[in-house]
Amino acid sequence: MEVEKCDLQVSVAGIPKTIDNDIAVIDKSFGFDTAVEVAQKAINAAHVEAESFENGVGIVKLMGRYNGFISMYATLASRDVDCCLIP
Repeated sequence: MEVEKCDLQVSVAGIPKTIDNDIAVIDKSFGFDTAVEVAQKAINAAHVEAESFENGVGIVKLMGRYNGFISMYATLASRDVDCCLIP
């Protein structure tokens, strides 16, 4: 490798691509903002549909691997959510 030929000290960090934002050493993973934005659109659509009926309830199920960061951030960003359940 060129790095070895030039006797350079180089560090390489491999970060897996995930939208779940559940990797301990990084602040924000790739695609997390986009996933939260799409989740907000789903929440908004469910809210509009629930408002169309008397005593309507909108339920949105979002994907997540372990921690529910997408659900939590989308809930905090939306004014239409009354309850967020994360198992």
